Amino acid sequence: MPDKRIYFDHAATTAIDSEVLRTYNALLEQYYNSDALYDEGVAVYRMQEKARTLIKQLLGLSNSDIIFTSGASEANSLAIKGLALAGFKRRHIITSLYEHASVYNAVKQLADVLGYEVTYLKPHKDGKIYPEDVLAALKDDTLLVSIMHVNNEIGAINDIDTIGRIVKKYSGAYFHSDITQSLGKIAVPLDNVDMASFSAHKIHGVKGSGALIKRRHIKLEPLISGGQQEYGMRGGTSNAPANIVLAKTLRLAITNEKENYEKVSILNEYMLEEMSKLKVEINSFPDGIKHLINFSTPVKSEVMLNYFNLRGIMVSSRSTCGSRENEPSRVLSCLDIDDERAIRLSLGGENTLAESRYFMEILKEALEKYG
Repeated sequence: MPDKRIYFDHAATTAIDSEVLRTYNALLEQYYNSDALYDEGVAVYRMQEKARTLIKQLLGLSNSDIIFTSGASEANSLAIKGLALAGFKRRHIITSLYEHASVYNAVKQLADVLGYEVTYLKPHKDGKIYPEDVLAALKDDTLLVSIMHVNNEIGAINDIDTIGRIVKKYSGAYFHSDITQSLGKIAVPLDNVDMASFSAHKIHGVKGSGALIKRRHIKLEPLISGGQQEYGMRGGTSNAPANIVLAKTLRLAITNEKENYEKVSILNEYMLEEMSKLKVEINSFPDGIKHLINFSTPVKSEVMLNYFNLRGIMVSSRSTCGSRENEPSRVLSCLDIDDERAIRLSLGGENTLAESRYFMEILKEALEKYG
């Protein structure tokens, strides 16, 4: 067993970058309310607004607002429910069957409580939502299309640029995308996206921090009523330290993106090559994100996860937001994958080839023991 436990669950969360942590700890001393009018409060306000501007610059945005939130789940709810509550007459929403729970359940709530009509698109065998399926589903009554960029369980990459162009050209609807699993890993095309959501803790930032990117002209109703904070979109005293350090978190993630992608690609290639020699079925896709490998074994995933844990390896079998549920994974089910035997391995730039070799050693050991 290695000297330290090995972490292969970066799609669930990531360690805080040491530089981000130092900055965040220093900012905690600046406890002043950013809405206060004395010098200390004004200084915090200015730092927060500078961070907001830097985030827009890093993402190449001009006519957009950055609304700080507690993370992507809140940002997704604000985008979807905030739009639905803003007084539009259109009552149709398009989304996919394999969206993150925060999108899927927000849309479901609008259908169950307010009677919205929802079209759920099923991914194809290559794991993708096709732009032509979005086009076919559009109606005169469509208010919103919400399709994630990268799926968090199988790593499929959707063409959100083309989807966004289709939505704009053929409808009056808005296009929202959850970019949580792509930001800081691969290029994220935002030119044709009206709203996008992400979390800091997926890119080595602090938990309880994230943002909604929103085109300036889009009207939303706040889900948290309050004062003028976040353009009146999110009441409550600003979490200024987390908001300010989000700019540094994003800058570091984008700066390190290419180097980390190259590292992860080497590990991905090695592990897939080794798995091809075993009784293992690969569920993820060759053109998917290299940071994620989903595979199935003849052994139930619960047994495999326990064995990995005992041998010092941390992996998961599905999205962590549903890991304690007894229901089958919605993502895997819609792709006809048996979630009782599936394992999600998610890689980060800090993982090494030595760790990957140890993982393969333990995988072989487990298959010999239980398979």
